[in-house]
Amino acid sequence: MRNPSYSISKLLPLVLICSSVSVVVVYFFRFISLNPFYPQVAEKSNNFVPALLAIPLFIGLFYLFAKHLNSGLPHIVLEFHIGSGKLPILNFIFQFLGASVALLFGFAVGAIGPAIHIGAGASNLTAQLFKVPPCSLRVLTACGAAAAITIMLDTPLMAILFTYETIIRQFRGRTLVLVTASALFAQWLGHQYIGSTSFQINLEQFELSMALLGFLLLFGLICGLLSASFLNCIDFLTRKIRLNYWKKITLAALFTALLSWLSPESIGLGYQLLDRLLYDQQLPSLLMLWFLIRFIGSIAVISLAIPGGALGPSLILGALTGAIFSQLLSIEAGQLFVVVGMGAFLGAVLRVPLAGMLFVLEATNEITLIIPCIIASYAAFYLHKRLSTYNNLIELLLVRQKIILRDSPSLKKKRLTSPL
Repeated sequence: MRNPSYSISKLLPLVLICSSVSVVVVYFFRFISLNPFYPQVAEKSNNFVPALLAIPLFIGLFYLFAKHLNSGLPHIVLEFHIGSGKLPILNFIFQFLGASVALLFGFAVGAIGPAIHIGAGASNLTAQLFKVPPCSLRVLTACGAAAAITIMLDTPLMAILFTYETIIRQFRGRTLVLVTASALFAQWLGHQYIGSTSFQINLEQFELSMALLGFLLLFGLICGLLSASFLNCIDFLTRKIRLNYWKKITLAALFTALLSWLSPESIGLGYQLLDRLLYDQQLPSLLMLWFLIRFIGSIAVISLAIPGGALGPSLILGALTGAIFSQLLSIEAGQLFVVVGMGAFLGAVLRVPLAGMLFVLEATNEITLIIPCIIASYAAFYLHKRLSTYNNLIELLLVRQKIILRDSPSLKKKRLTSPL
């Protein structure tokens, strides 16, 4: 992408075509993720059964796609920056099927990361049919990723910034225009023709005070500590667990089955749990149980290579942290800490504090949250940088493949070089 060979007017029609394909495919995946099997299976049997039923499905998928298991956001970042920028179709199919199985059967993973791969892959594969040059192919990949985030969360500004911070990693004016067009077009298409619902949070009114700002600073530091622990635990387990894929799958399923028996609310996508945190009062002991199960469960399945995302778990863990913090300190504006915690935890884990703030602002439509978000998000971000081995989850997972991003802060500190 050093010498762009595309223009906005020539590429815009293809951006709209590829974005339309991404919207349809991602919406279908979104429908699957929001309609899981595990509650119905658990009612007819018990909470152990759903995760165990996924074992033969996962083993079959890992066997069939043994050479195409790379998936998710790290895979998109890697393929975006090397070679011709083409995304393999078999990796795309594995991500769609693998993430669908994980979400349908209640594994503690997220849907947003897989959706980014699915949206970027759908756009990239469509563009390959038009035989566009590599530079244009990369732009269309980024457009598909932005469209996917928009369909999943209905937050186009966050989608644009997140795509730039995590995938593109360098500023180009023409690329920004096209990615923006893709995100806004995806939002319009979703609202007008597909009927996608917005990820809307109704926030109660709050009043800023010096005491509340102090609590927000302390809360941000706690989010940074927990997000660094989350990342370091994934790093430790990823390095230490050396098992065949079928053993990893079995272990992840058994672990999920045990956790679902302890607390069925804490597994799966977590949107129902988020509703309870936002609009219902919960006991601190129950909140701590939910947090521990979600924290341990997400670390386990991500470390054991279950094809799901970490963005969703980051949002849920941030919300749980906010609920626990406000309950323990008897803060009246508990809902404020729930929503601010979502953005702070997400921004720290993936090193995208601005995108995390934009998510909160767009999801609530409350511009008054900007000061609380700045305080908590950047406190979490800076403490996370100090305490974590790697700056974000994408960098960590790429290092496991012996790939180091040239523009990563840890790379600059270590003065290493890499083909990427």
